[in-house]
Amino acid sequence: MRFFKPVFAAVFVGLILLLVFNIIPLKNRLDQFQQNPTARVSDLPSPLLRKTEQLPSISPASLQKDVSNIAVQQPQNQSQPTTTPTTALIAFTPTPTASSFEEFEPRPPSEIVTCAEIWSVPEIPLNLPLVLEYPRSVEELYTEYNYYYLAAMLIQNKVVDAGQCPYNGLQSATTANQCGVEVARPVIIEWQNQYDSKIFETGVKYGLPARLLKKIFAIESQFWPAIYIDILESGFGQLNDTGADALLLYSPYFYAQFCPLILHPRTCDQGYLGIPESARALLRGALVRQVNATCADCPQGVNRQRALSSIPIFAEVVKANCSQINQIVRNTTNKKAGQVADYVDLWKLTMANYNAGPGCTARAIESAWKEEGELTWNIVSDYFTSKECQSAPFYVSDIFKD
Repeated sequence: MRFFKPVFAAVFVGLILLLVFNIIPLKNRLDQFQQNPTARVSDLPSPLLRKTEQLPSISPASLQKDVSNIAVQQPQNQSQPTTTPTTALIAFTPTPTASSFEEFEPRPPSEIVTCAEIWSVPEIPLNLPLVLEYPRSVEELYTEYNYYYLAAMLIQNKVVDAGQCPYNGLQSATTANQCGVEVARPVIIEWQNQYDSKIFETGVKYGLPARLLKKIFAIESQFWPAIYIDILESGFGQLNDTGADALLLYSPYFYAQFCPLILHPRTCDQGYLGIPESARALLRGALVRQVNATCADCPQGVNRQRALSSIPIFAEVVKANCSQINQIVRNTTNKKAGQVADYVDLWKLTMANYNAGPGCTARAIESAWKEEGELTWNIVSDYFTSKECQSAPFYVSDIFKD
């Protein structure tokens, strides 16, 4: 018994020391965290952003010139790795003096192909919604709308001084309050019309209704050509990975201009579907960055030249969506788009596709055709039922609102 008393005493002292040496550092770390937290939950509301669709991996064995099998994008199965390409990717290292990527603006096609021609529409109606009418002059594009997000960006980037307003004219980080908008109104009007000449010129060169292009910019970004909140979408038309994929897939003419700026020309010669998915992802990411005119060192926080150069890119994106709708309709009906839907409704389907992506649009078109045997917008719009697709009918309504 005498032997055990010292042992018990030693164990007891050891436990006391163990607790002391562990609890004190833990308390110090807790105190430090409370004084300097590493993360805070913002009390500012987050903007509602369009969900970016993940694109599927395509094995080299399935690559075909005919794009009919890949018009409808499905979520990628993360349990199956991308097939290893048989052809090695050739990296492209630009020369130190190369500035072509920074200044890139696509060349317009020598022969204009309108969306009506893509769809094989037999006849364009005389009485069109205003947004689809081709303006006769740039003056017809003039607008005077109040834009609360644009006002916030102008205030945040010191373009407008709203110091006399409550909270410096801001309701949140991305929205101006009423006072901020009123103070910024002259600049808002000037800003929303400063790109009209380029929009009008682009509409003529690409065979697109210029009012439609401007309306897309108004709804998507309120004419702020930089990052909104989510870096997955950028520019006037908020281009994302899905939109970039549609452009590179459905416009070989654009792909041939853009790809050699990022990859070696010999890699690009394999075609968009012929290069590995890693290279396609690289191109899509570079394209999304290309339309982002954010510039911390530029006046007003915007690279104006890059903003102007991005407008033809968005024209190409819209036309790629026209082609994608044509392919989806053909996949569903085995008919040309213009044989089963009219000109105005095909534009509405194209705008739904631009907003919600080809997965949503294809499911709506397939369901409407199966259940109703028609592809009028009034019928198809009822089939955008899933949560990630429900914004499409509202988006189309906003686009066509006078």
